[in-house]
Amino acid sequence: MRVRNSVALEEELMLFLTNPETSNDIREAVEKAKRILQLNKNSNYANYTLALNDTLRANATAPISNYAKPIEKFKSIIKKDPKFLEPYLMLAKIYKEIDQQKQYEILVEANKQFPDHYLIMYDLANMKLFKTGEKKDALELFTKCVEKLPQVDSAWSSLGSAYVMNRHLEMAKTCFETTLSINPENLSGTLGLGIYFFETANFEKAREYYEKSLMINKDSFWATFNIALLEILQGNFKKGITLYEKRDKQMFLKKYGGEGYPEMKQEDLVPGDDIKKIVIMKEQGFGDDIMFSRYLKPFKELGHKITFLAGPELLDLFKLSPDLDDVEVTNSLPEMDPTSFHYRAFLLSLPYLTLKHIKDKPPPLNIDMTKVDESKITFPEKIKKLLQTKKLKVGVSWSGSPKHWRDGNRSINLEYLQDLFELNDTEFFVLQKTYNKDDKKYIRKFSNLHNCSQHLKDFLHTAYLTDKMDLILSVDTSLVHLAGTLGKKTYLFLPAVPDWRWGLKETQDWYPSVSLLRQKNVDDWTFPIQESIRILKETLRSRS
Repeated sequence: MRVRNSVALEEELMLFLTNPETSNDIREAVEKAKRILQLNKNSNYANYTLALNDTLRANATAPISNYAKPIEKFKSIIKKDPKFLEPYLMLAKIYKEIDQQKQYEILVEANKQFPDHYLIMYDLANMKLFKTGEKKDALELFTKCVEKLPQVDSAWSSLGSAYVMNRHLEMAKTCFETTLSINPENLSGTLGLGIYFFETANFEKAREYYEKSLMINKDSFWATFNIALLEILQGNFKKGITLYEKRDKQMFLKKYGGEGYPEMKQEDLVPGDDIKKIVIMKEQGFGDDIMFSRYLKPFKELGHKITFLAGPELLDLFKLSPDLDDVEVTNSLPEMDPTSFHYRAFLLSLPYLTLKHIKDKPPPLNIDMTKVDESKITFPEKIKKLLQTKKLKVGVSWSGSPKHWRDGNRSINLEYLQDLFELNDTEFFVLQKTYNKDDKKYIRKFSNLHNCSQHLKDFLHTAYLTDKMDLILSVDTSLVHLAGTLGKKTYLFLPAVPDWRWGLKETQDWYPSVSLLRQKNVDDWTFPIQESIRILKETLRSRS
Protein backbone atom coordinates (compact mmCIF):
# COMPACT_ATOMS: atom_id res chain seq x y z
CA MET A 1 0.00 0.00 0.00
CA ARG A 2 2.85 2.36 0.87
CA VAL A 3 4.52 1.89 -2.53
CA ARG A 4 1.20 2.38 -4.37
CA ASN A 5 0.58 5.66 -2.57
CA SER A 6 4.04 7.07 -3.36
CA VAL A 7 3.71 5.99 -7.00
CA ALA A 8 0.35 7.73 -7.26
CA LEU A 9 1.82 10.89 -5.72
CA GLU A 10 4.77 10.75 -8.15
CA GLU A 11 2.37 10.57 -11.09
CA GLU A 12 0.50 13.55 -9.67
CA LEU A 13 3.78 15.49 -9.31
CA MET A 14 4.81 14.65 -12.88
CA LEU A 15 1.50 15.93 -14.21
CA PHE A 16 1.82 19.05 -12.05
CA LEU A 17 5.27 19.92 -13.44
CA THR A 18 4.34 19.20 -17.06
CA ASN A 19 1.03 21.09 -17.01
CA PRO A 20 1.61 24.63 -18.40
CA GLU A 21 -0.93 26.02 -15.92
CA THR A 22 0.94 24.69 -12.85
CA SER A 23 4.53 24.08 -13.99
CA ASN A 24 5.71 27.48 -12.69
CA ASP A 25 4.40 26.86 -9.17
CA ILE A 26 7.64 25.43 -7.83
CA ARG A 27 6.62 25.96 -4.19
CA GLU A 28 3.66 23.65 -4.51
CA ALA A 29 5.77 21.15 -6.46
CA VAL A 30 8.34 21.12 -3.64
CA GLU A 31 5.61 20.48 -1.06
CA LYS A 32 4.35 17.56 -3.14
CA ALA A 33 7.91 16.23 -3.43
CA LYS A 34 8.43 16.40 0.32
CA ARG A 35 5.25 14.39 0.94
CA ILE A 36 6.49 11.74 -1.50
CA LEU A 37 9.90 11.57 0.21
CA GLN A 38 8.21 10.87 3.55
CA LEU A 39 6.86 7.71 1.94
CA ASN A 40 9.82 6.91 -0.31
CA LYS A 41 13.09 8.75 0.33
CA ASN A 42 14.55 7.28 -2.87
CA SER A 43 11.90 8.74 -5.16
CA ASN A 44 13.86 10.01 -8.15
CA TYR A 45 11.15 12.37 -9.36
CA ALA A 46 10.72 13.93 -5.93
CA ASN A 47 14.48 14.39 -5.57
CA TYR A 48 14.57 15.80 -9.09
CA THR A 49 11.98 18.39 -8.06
CA LEU A 50 14.11 19.50 -5.11
CA ALA A 51 17.18 19.73 -7.36
CA LEU A 52 15.12 21.79 -9.81
CA ASN A 53 14.21 24.13 -6.96
CA ASP A 54 17.90 24.44 -6.01
CA THR A 55 18.65 25.34 -9.64
CA LEU A 56 16.06 28.11 -9.65
CA ARG A 57 17.51 29.50 -6.42
CA ALA A 58 20.98 29.51 -7.94
CA ASN A 59 19.64 31.27 -11.03
CA ALA A 60 18.23 33.99 -8.81
CA THR A 61 21.71 34.88 -7.53
CA ALA A 62 23.25 35.38 -11.01
CA PRO A 63 25.93 36.33 -11.97
CA ILE A 64 27.49 34.74 -8.85
CA SER A 65 25.34 31.62 -9.00
CA ASN A 66 26.61 28.46 -7.29
CA TYR A 67 25.22 25.35 -8.96
CA ALA A 68 27.25 22.81 -6.98
CA LYS A 69 24.28 21.60 -4.95
CA PRO A 70 21.79 20.94 -7.80
CA ILE A 71 24.57 19.46 -9.98
CA GLU A 72 25.37 16.85 -7.34
CA LYS A 73 21.69 16.05 -6.91
CA PHE A 74 21.10 15.61 -10.62
CA LYS A 75 24.19 13.40 -10.91
CA SER A 76 23.02 11.28 -7.99
CA ILE A 77 19.63 10.78 -9.62
CA ILE A 78 21.23 9.75 -12.92
CA LYS A 79 23.49 7.29 -11.10
CA LYS A 80 20.43 5.64 -9.52
CA ASP A 81 18.38 5.72 -12.70
CA PRO A 82 20.34 6.26 -15.97
CA LYS A 83 17.07 6.13 -17.91
CA PHE A 84 15.60 9.21 -16.20
CA LEU A 85 15.67 11.86 -18.94
CA GLU A 86 15.02 15.18 -17.16
CA PRO A 87 18.23 15.33 -15.02
CA TYR A 88 20.35 15.05 -18.18
CA LEU A 89 18.49 17.97 -19.74
CA MET A 90 18.87 20.12 -16.64
CA LEU A 91 22.59 19.34 -16.26
CA ALA A 92 23.17 20.22 -19.91
CA LYS A 93 21.31 23.49 -19.38
CA ILE A 94 23.39 24.39 -16.30
CA TYR A 95 26.71 23.42 -17.88
CA LYS A 96 25.89 25.48 -20.98
CA GLU A 97 26.33 28.58 -18.81
CA ILE A 98 29.32 27.51 -16.72
CA ASP A 99 31.32 24.73 -18.42
CA GLN A 100 30.78 23.82 -22.07
CA GLN A 101 33.15 20.86 -21.93
CA LYS A 102 30.97 19.29 -19.23
CA GLN A 103 27.89 20.22 -21.23
CA TYR A 104 29.35 18.27 -24.13
CA GLU A 105 30.14 15.28 -21.90
CA ILE A 106 26.65 15.10 -20.39
CA LEU A 107 25.07 15.37 -23.85
CA VAL A 108 27.25 12.50 -25.09
CA GLU A 109 26.16 10.42 -22.10
CA ALA A 110 22.52 11.38 -22.63
CA ASN A 111 22.71 10.51 -26.32
CA LYS A 112 23.88 7.00 -25.43
CA GLN A 113 20.88 6.53 -23.14
CA PHE A 114 18.37 8.32 -25.41
CA PRO A 115 19.75 7.98 -28.97
CA ASP A 116 16.55 9.21 -30.64
CA HIS A 117 15.69 12.12 -28.38
CA TYR A 118 15.40 15.18 -30.63
CA LEU A 119 16.60 17.90 -28.26
CA ILE A 120 19.61 15.89 -27.09
CA MET A 121 20.59 15.06 -30.67
CA TYR A 122 20.13 18.67 -31.75
CA ASP A 123 22.16 20.22 -28.93
CA LEU A 124 24.93 17.62 -29.22
CA ALA A 125 25.11 18.11 -32.98
CA ASN A 126 25.53 21.87 -32.51
CA MET A 127 28.40 21.31 -30.08
CA LYS A 128 30.09 18.84 -32.39
CA LEU A 129 29.71 21.19 -35.33
CA PHE A 130 30.78 24.48 -33.74
CA LYS A 131 32.83 23.53 -30.65
CA THR A 132 34.65 20.22 -31.04
CA GLY A 133 35.07 20.07 -34.82
CA GLU A 134 33.40 16.64 -35.16
CA LYS A 135 31.66 17.76 -38.32
CA LYS A 136 30.81 14.33 -39.75
CA ASP A 137 29.22 13.24 -36.46
CA ALA A 138 27.22 16.48 -36.40
CA LEU A 139 25.97 15.83 -39.92
CA GLU A 140 24.72 12.37 -38.91
CA LEU A 141 22.93 13.74 -35.84
CA PHE A 142 21.25 16.59 -37.73
CA THR A 143 20.16 14.10 -40.39
CA LYS A 144 18.46 12.05 -37.65
CA CYS A 145 16.82 15.24 -36.34
CA VAL A 146 15.32 15.94 -39.78
CA GLU A 147 14.17 12.34 -40.12
CA LYS A 148 12.48 12.55 -36.73
CA LEU A 149 10.82 15.96 -37.19
CA PRO A 150 10.89 16.86 -40.90
CA GLN A 151 8.35 19.63 -40.36
CA VAL A 152 10.74 21.69 -38.18
CA ASP A 153 12.40 24.42 -40.23
CA SER A 154 15.32 24.92 -37.79
CA ALA A 155 16.31 21.26 -38.16
CA TRP A 156 16.69 21.72 -41.92
CA SER A 157 18.72 24.92 -41.59
CA SER A 158 21.04 23.25 -39.07
CA LEU A 159 21.47 20.28 -41.40
CA GLY A 160 22.31 22.77 -44.15
CA SER A 161 25.02 24.33 -41.98
CA ALA A 162 26.48 20.88 -41.31
CA TYR A 163 26.57 20.17 -45.05
CA VAL A 164 28.35 23.49 -45.67
CA MET A 165 31.02 22.69 -43.09
CA ASN A 166 31.47 19.20 -44.56
CA ARG A 167 31.79 20.83 -48.00
CA HIS A 168 28.68 19.21 -49.50
CA LEU A 169 27.51 22.54 -50.86
CA GLU A 170 24.69 21.45 -53.16
CA MET A 171 23.13 19.37 -50.39
CA ALA A 172 23.39 22.42 -48.15
CA LYS A 173 21.52 24.51 -50.72
CA THR A 174 18.70 21.94 -50.83
CA CYS A 175 18.41 22.02 -47.04
CA PHE A 176 18.26 25.82 -46.87
CA GLU A 177 15.66 25.91 -49.65
CA THR A 178 13.61 23.33 -47.73
CA THR A 179 13.87 25.50 -44.61
CA LEU A 180 12.40 28.46 -46.50
CA SER A 181 9.66 26.34 -48.07
CA ILE A 182 8.51 25.54 -44.51
CA ASN A 183 9.07 29.07 -43.19
CA PRO A 184 9.93 31.83 -45.70
CA GLU A 185 10.94 34.12 -42.83
CA ASN A 186 13.47 31.73 -41.32
CA LEU A 187 16.58 33.81 -40.68
CA SER A 188 19.03 30.89 -40.57
CA GLY A 189 17.77 29.51 -43.88
CA THR A 190 18.07 32.90 -45.56
CA LEU A 191 21.55 33.43 -44.17
CA GLY A 192 22.41 29.87 -45.12
CA LEU A 193 21.60 30.48 -48.77
CA GLY A 194 23.80 33.58 -48.61
CA ILE A 195 26.63 31.45 -47.24
CA TYR A 196 26.04 28.84 -49.96
CA PHE A 197 26.39 31.48 -52.68
CA PHE A 198 29.44 32.94 -50.92
CA GLU A 199 31.15 29.55 -50.74
CA THR A 200 30.44 28.95 -54.46
CA ALA A 201 31.91 32.38 -55.32
CA ASN A 202 28.59 33.95 -56.35
CA PHE A 203 29.16 37.07 -54.31
CA GLU A 204 26.32 39.09 -55.84
CA LYS A 205 23.74 36.50 -54.77
CA ALA A 206 25.46 36.11 -51.39
CA ARG A 207 25.05 39.84 -50.72
CA GLU A 208 21.41 39.64 -51.85
CA TYR A 209 20.60 36.99 -49.25
CA TYR A 210 22.61 38.71 -46.51
CA GLU A 211 20.57 41.85 -47.13
CA LYS A 212 17.35 39.79 -47.13
CA SER A 213 18.43 38.54 -43.70
CA LEU A 214 18.60 42.13 -42.45
CA MET A 215 15.07 42.67 -43.76
CA ILE A 216 13.93 39.76 -41.59
CA ASN A 217 15.91 41.04 -38.60
CA LYS A 218 17.68 44.41 -38.91
CA ASP A 219 19.76 43.55 -35.82
CA SER A 220 21.01 40.22 -37.17
CA PHE A 221 24.59 39.93 -35.99
CA TRP A 222 25.51 37.24 -38.51
CA ALA A 223 24.07 39.12 -41.48
CA THR A 224 26.10 42.23 -40.62
CA PHE A 225 29.18 40.14 -39.88
CA ASN A 226 28.98 38.29 -43.20
CA ILE A 227 28.51 41.52 -45.13
CA ALA A 228 31.59 42.90 -43.36
CA LEU A 229 33.68 39.91 -44.44
CA LEU A 230 32.39 40.18 -47.99
CA GLU A 231 33.25 43.89 -48.17
CA ILE A 232 36.84 43.30 -47.04
CA LEU A 233 37.24 40.29 -49.33
CA GLN A 234 36.13 42.40 -52.29
CA GLY A 235 38.61 45.15 -51.42
CA ASN A 236 36.37 47.59 -49.56
CA PHE A 237 38.59 47.58 -46.48
CA LYS A 238 37.42 50.77 -44.80
CA LYS A 239 33.72 49.95 -45.10
CA GLY A 240 34.25 46.31 -44.17
CA ILE A 241 36.41 46.94 -41.13
CA THR A 242 33.82 49.45 -39.86
CA LEU A 243 31.07 46.82 -40.11
CA TYR A 244 33.41 44.21 -38.64
CA GLU A 245 33.58 46.29 -35.47
CA LYS A 246 30.00 45.18 -34.76
CA ARG A 247 31.15 41.56 -34.25
CA ASP A 248 30.27 39.72 -31.04
CA LYS A 249 32.98 40.61 -28.50
CA GLN A 250 31.10 39.45 -25.42
CA MET A 251 32.24 35.85 -25.83
CA PHE A 252 35.87 36.95 -25.66
CA LEU A 253 35.26 39.14 -22.62
CA LYS A 254 33.81 36.10 -20.86
CA LYS A 255 36.84 34.07 -21.89
CA TYR A 256 39.65 36.54 -21.16
CA GLY A 257 38.14 39.13 -18.79
CA GLY A 258 38.40 42.90 -19.00
CA GLU A 259 34.69 43.69 -19.04
CA GLY A 260 35.16 46.09 -16.13
CA TYR A 261 37.16 48.52 -18.28
CA PRO A 262 35.32 50.81 -20.74
CA GLU A 263 35.63 49.85 -24.39
CA MET A 264 37.59 52.35 -26.45
CA LYS A 265 35.64 54.08 -29.22
CA GLN A 266 37.07 55.66 -32.35
CA GLU A 267 36.41 59.14 -30.97
CA ASP A 268 38.37 58.31 -27.80
CA LEU A 269 41.63 58.00 -29.76
CA VAL A 270 42.94 61.58 -29.75
CA PRO A 271 46.66 62.05 -30.56
CA GLY A 272 48.37 64.47 -28.19
CA ASP A 273 45.64 64.09 -25.61
CA ASP A 274 46.47 63.17 -22.02
CA ILE A 275 48.30 59.85 -21.95
CA LYS A 276 45.81 57.04 -21.46
CA LYS A 277 46.55 53.52 -20.25
CA ILE A 278 45.00 51.01 -22.65
CA VAL A 279 44.91 47.23 -22.55
CA ILE A 280 44.81 45.57 -25.97
CA MET A 281 43.30 42.10 -25.75
CA LYS A 282 43.64 38.98 -27.87
CA GLU A 283 40.39 37.53 -29.12
CA GLN A 284 40.65 34.98 -31.92
CA GLY A 285 43.33 32.68 -33.36
CA PHE A 286 47.11 32.77 -33.07
CA GLY A 287 47.37 33.84 -36.70
CA ASP A 288 45.22 36.89 -35.94
CA ASP A 289 47.43 37.76 -32.97
CA ILE A 290 50.56 37.64 -35.12
CA MET A 291 48.98 39.44 -38.07
CA PHE A 292 47.42 42.36 -36.22
CA SER A 293 50.23 42.86 -33.72
CA ARG A 294 51.64 45.12 -36.46
CA TYR A 295 49.16 47.76 -35.28
CA LEU A 296 50.56 47.93 -31.73
CA LYS A 297 53.56 50.12 -32.54
CA PRO A 298 51.70 52.79 -34.58
CA PHE A 299 48.87 52.70 -32.02
CA LYS A 300 51.36 53.32 -29.21
CA GLU A 301 52.97 56.14 -31.21
CA LEU A 302 49.69 58.04 -31.10
CA GLY A 303 50.68 58.83 -27.53
CA HIS A 304 49.30 56.27 -25.11
CA LYS A 305 50.65 53.61 -22.76
CA ILE A 306 49.87 50.13 -24.05
CA THR A 307 49.57 46.74 -22.39
CA PHE A 308 49.06 43.80 -24.75
CA LEU A 309 47.27 40.72 -23.40
CA ALA A 310 48.62 37.88 -25.57
CA GLY A 311 48.40 34.11 -25.42
CA PRO A 312 51.15 32.37 -23.40
CA GLU A 313 52.20 30.45 -26.52
CA LEU A 314 53.21 33.75 -28.16
CA LEU A 315 54.91 35.57 -25.29
CA ASP A 316 58.49 34.49 -26.04
CA LEU A 317 58.03 35.30 -29.73
CA PHE A 318 56.76 38.81 -29.05
CA LYS A 319 59.70 39.42 -26.71
CA LEU A 320 61.94 39.24 -29.80
CA SER A 321 60.27 42.28 -31.37
CA PRO A 322 61.93 45.70 -30.97
CA ASP A 323 58.57 47.15 -32.08
CA LEU A 324 57.18 46.12 -28.70
CA ASP A 325 60.02 47.39 -26.52
CA ASP A 326 57.75 50.06 -25.05
CA VAL A 327 54.70 47.80 -24.86
CA GLU A 328 54.04 45.63 -21.83
CA VAL A 329 53.27 42.16 -23.16
CA THR A 330 51.56 39.82 -20.70
CA ASN A 331 49.19 36.85 -20.70
CA SER A 332 47.06 37.83 -17.71
CA LEU A 333 45.12 40.86 -16.64
CA PRO A 334 45.89 42.48 -13.28
CA GLU A 335 43.32 42.33 -10.54
CA MET A 336 40.33 44.47 -11.48
CA ASP A 337 41.11 48.04 -10.51
CA PRO A 338 39.51 51.10 -12.15
CA THR A 339 42.93 52.81 -12.12
CA SER A 340 44.72 50.03 -14.03
CA PHE A 341 43.45 51.06 -17.48
CA HIS A 342 41.42 53.90 -18.90
CA TYR A 343 40.21 51.74 -21.81
CA ARG A 344 40.24 48.25 -23.26
CA ALA A 345 40.29 47.38 -26.95
CA PHE A 346 40.53 44.15 -28.86
CA LEU A 347 43.49 43.59 -31.15
CA LEU A 348 41.32 43.21 -34.25
CA SER A 349 39.66 46.55 -33.45
CA LEU A 350 42.90 48.47 -33.98
CA PRO A 351 42.50 48.81 -37.77
CA TYR A 352 39.10 50.43 -37.16
CA LEU A 353 40.17 52.59 -34.23
CA THR A 354 43.13 53.97 -36.18
CA LEU A 355 41.32 54.55 -39.52
CA LYS A 356 41.62 58.33 -39.18
CA HIS A 357 45.24 58.25 -38.08
CA ILE A 358 46.99 55.46 -40.01
CA LYS A 359 46.69 55.79 -43.79
CA ASP A 360 48.20 52.48 -44.94
CA LYS A 361 48.46 49.04 -43.42
CA PRO A 362 51.54 48.92 -41.16
CA PRO A 363 54.32 46.49 -42.13
CA PRO A 364 54.48 43.14 -40.29
CA LEU A 365 55.84 43.13 -36.77
CA ASN A 366 59.63 43.21 -36.70
CA ILE A 367 60.99 40.00 -35.13
CA ASP A 368 64.71 39.93 -34.33
CA MET A 369 65.70 36.25 -34.50
CA THR A 370 69.26 37.11 -33.40
CA LYS A 371 67.81 37.58 -29.93
CA VAL A 372 66.82 33.93 -29.66
CA ASP A 373 68.35 32.20 -26.68
CA GLU A 374 69.13 28.83 -28.25
CA SER A 375 69.47 27.25 -24.81
CA LYS A 376 65.66 27.52 -24.61
CA ILE A 377 65.22 25.76 -27.95
CA THR A 378 65.05 21.98 -27.63
CA PHE A 379 64.88 19.68 -30.65
CA PRO A 380 66.06 16.08 -31.13
CA GLU A 381 69.54 15.61 -32.56
CA LYS A 382 68.06 14.19 -35.75
CA ILE A 383 66.23 17.46 -36.44
CA LYS A 384 69.31 19.54 -35.59
CA LYS A 385 71.43 17.52 -38.04
CA LEU A 386 68.81 17.83 -40.78
CA LEU A 387 68.86 21.60 -40.36
CA GLN A 388 72.57 21.54 -41.28
CA THR A 389 72.07 19.64 -44.53
CA LYS A 390 72.61 21.33 -47.88
CA LYS A 391 69.38 19.88 -49.24
CA LEU A 392 66.43 22.18 -49.88
CA LYS A 393 64.58 22.62 -46.58
CA VAL A 394 60.84 23.19 -46.89
CA GLY A 395 58.42 23.79 -44.03
CA VAL A 396 54.92 22.42 -44.71
CA SER A 397 51.44 22.72 -43.23
CA TRP A 398 48.40 21.11 -44.89
CA SER A 399 45.69 21.48 -42.24
CA GLY A 400 44.46 23.72 -39.48
CA SER A 401 42.41 23.06 -36.39
CA PRO A 402 39.30 20.97 -37.18
CA LYS A 403 37.38 23.27 -34.83
CA HIS A 404 37.60 26.10 -37.35
CA TRP A 405 34.22 26.35 -39.08
CA ARG A 406 35.80 26.70 -42.55
CA ASP A 407 38.49 24.11 -41.98
CA GLY A 408 37.07 21.95 -44.76
CA ASN A 409 37.58 24.89 -47.10
CA ARG A 410 41.21 25.60 -46.19
CA SER A 411 42.76 22.22 -45.32
CA ILE A 412 44.17 19.69 -47.82
CA ASN A 413 44.02 15.90 -47.64
CA LEU A 414 47.63 14.99 -46.89
CA GLU A 415 47.61 12.20 -49.48
CA TYR A 416 47.11 14.81 -52.22
CA LEU A 417 50.69 15.98 -51.55
CA GLN A 418 52.33 12.65 -52.36
CA ASP A 419 53.95 13.89 -55.60
CA LEU A 420 55.38 16.85 -53.69
CA PHE A 421 57.02 14.68 -51.05
CA GLU A 422 58.57 12.44 -53.71
CA LEU A 423 60.85 15.24 -54.93
CA ASN A 424 64.54 14.39 -54.57
CA ASP A 425 67.10 16.49 -52.67
CA THR A 426 64.38 18.03 -50.51
CA GLU A 427 63.76 17.69 -46.79
CA PHE A 428 60.23 18.53 -45.66
CA PHE A 429 59.54 19.61 -42.08
CA VAL A 430 56.01 19.41 -40.64
CA LEU A 431 55.43 22.79 -38.97
CA GLN A 432 51.93 22.21 -37.67
CA LYS A 433 50.14 20.16 -35.08
CA THR A 434 49.02 16.83 -36.54
CA TYR A 435 45.35 16.31 -35.74
CA ASN A 436 44.60 12.73 -36.75
CA LYS A 437 46.23 9.30 -36.61
CA ASP A 438 45.97 8.73 -40.36
CA ASP A 439 48.19 11.73 -41.05
CA LYS A 440 50.79 10.53 -38.55
CA LYS A 441 50.88 7.13 -40.26
CA TYR A 442 51.11 8.68 -43.71
CA ILE A 443 54.04 10.89 -42.71
CA ARG A 444 56.07 7.77 -41.90
CA LYS A 445 55.85 6.64 -45.55
CA PHE A 446 58.39 9.28 -46.57
CA SER A 447 61.96 9.32 -45.27
CA ASN A 448 62.30 12.99 -46.20
CA LEU A 449 59.11 14.12 -44.39
CA HIS A 450 59.94 14.90 -40.77
CA ASN A 451 57.20 15.30 -38.18
CA CYS A 452 58.17 18.16 -35.87
CA SER A 453 54.65 18.47 -34.48
CA GLN A 454 55.37 17.24 -30.96
CA HIS A 455 58.43 19.51 -30.68
CA LEU A 456 56.52 22.75 -31.41
CA LYS A 457 56.14 23.69 -27.75
CA ASP A 458 55.29 27.31 -28.51
CA PHE A 459 55.68 29.84 -31.31
CA LEU A 460 59.30 30.51 -30.41
CA HIS A 461 60.11 26.92 -31.37
CA THR A 462 58.01 27.20 -34.53
CA ALA A 463 59.69 30.49 -35.43
CA TYR A 464 63.13 28.96 -34.90
CA LEU A 465 62.40 26.13 -37.36
CA THR A 466 60.64 28.46 -39.79
CA ASP A 467 63.69 30.72 -39.84
CA LYS A 468 65.88 27.73 -40.79
CA MET A 469 63.75 26.82 -43.82
CA ASP A 470 64.53 27.81 -47.41
CA LEU A 471 60.84 28.30 -48.05
CA ILE A 472 57.39 27.53 -46.64
CA LEU A 473 54.38 25.80 -48.22
CA SER A 474 51.26 26.18 -46.13
CA VAL A 475 47.50 26.35 -46.09
CA ASP A 476 45.87 29.31 -44.35
CA THR A 477 46.98 28.79 -40.74
CA SER A 478 49.10 30.64 -38.19
CA LEU A 479 52.25 29.37 -39.93
CA VAL A 480 51.60 31.69 -42.89
CA HIS A 481 51.38 34.70 -40.58
CA LEU A 482 54.49 33.64 -38.71
CA ALA A 483 56.50 33.01 -41.88
CA GLY A 484 55.27 36.25 -43.45
CA THR A 485 56.20 38.18 -40.32
CA LEU A 486 59.69 36.65 -40.40
CA GLY A 487 60.00 37.62 -44.07
CA LYS A 488 60.43 33.98 -45.11
CA LYS A 489 59.56 33.14 -48.73
CA THR A 490 56.16 31.51 -48.41
CA TYR A 491 53.63 30.02 -50.81
CA LEU A 492 50.08 30.01 -49.48
CA PHE A 493 47.70 27.27 -50.69
CA LEU A 494 44.53 29.33 -50.99
CA PRO A 495 40.90 28.30 -51.58
CA ALA A 496 38.98 29.86 -54.46
CA VAL A 497 36.97 31.67 -51.79
CA PRO A 498 39.52 32.44 -49.10
CA ASP A 499 39.41 34.06 -45.71
CA TRP A 500 38.53 37.76 -45.99
CA ARG A 501 42.07 39.04 -45.41
CA TRP A 502 43.53 37.58 -48.62
CA GLY A 503 41.15 39.24 -51.06
CA LEU A 504 40.33 38.09 -54.58
CA LYS A 505 43.33 39.37 -56.51
CA GLU A 506 46.44 37.45 -57.55
CA THR A 507 48.47 39.17 -54.82
CA GLN A 508 47.91 40.36 -51.26
CA ASP A 509 49.29 43.38 -49.40
CA TRP A 510 49.76 42.05 -45.87
CA TYR A 511 53.09 40.22 -46.26
CA PRO A 512 55.64 41.04 -48.99
CA SER A 513 57.21 37.57 -48.77
CA VAL A 514 53.95 35.60 -49.22
CA SER A 515 52.77 34.49 -52.68
CA LEU A 516 49.31 33.04 -53.35
CA LEU A 517 48.63 29.67 -54.96
CA ARG A 518 44.88 29.98 -55.42
CA GLN A 519 42.44 27.26 -56.49
CA LYS A 520 41.07 27.64 -60.02
CA ASN A 521 37.82 25.94 -59.01
CA VAL A 522 36.05 25.65 -55.65
CA ASP A 523 37.43 22.79 -53.50
CA ASP A 524 39.88 21.70 -56.24
CA TRP A 525 43.51 21.75 -55.06
CA THR A 526 44.98 20.48 -58.34
CA PHE A 527 46.47 23.77 -59.55
CA PRO A 528 47.99 24.94 -56.22
CA ILE A 529 49.67 21.56 -55.67
CA GLN A 530 50.97 21.29 -59.23
CA GLU A 531 52.24 24.85 -59.05
CA SER A 532 54.03 24.17 -55.76
CA ILE A 533 55.80 21.18 -57.35
CA ARG A 534 56.84 23.36 -60.30
CA ILE A 535 58.20 26.01 -57.92
CA LEU A 536 60.22 23.49 -55.93
CA LYS A 537 61.65 21.90 -59.09
CA GLU A 538 62.64 25.34 -60.35
CA THR A 539 64.20 26.18 -56.99
CA LEU A 540 66.17 22.93 -57.03
CA ARG A 541 67.44 23.61 -60.56
CA SER A 542 68.60 27.09 -59.56
CA ARG A 543 70.61 25.59 -56.66
CA SER A 544 72.36 22.93 -58.72
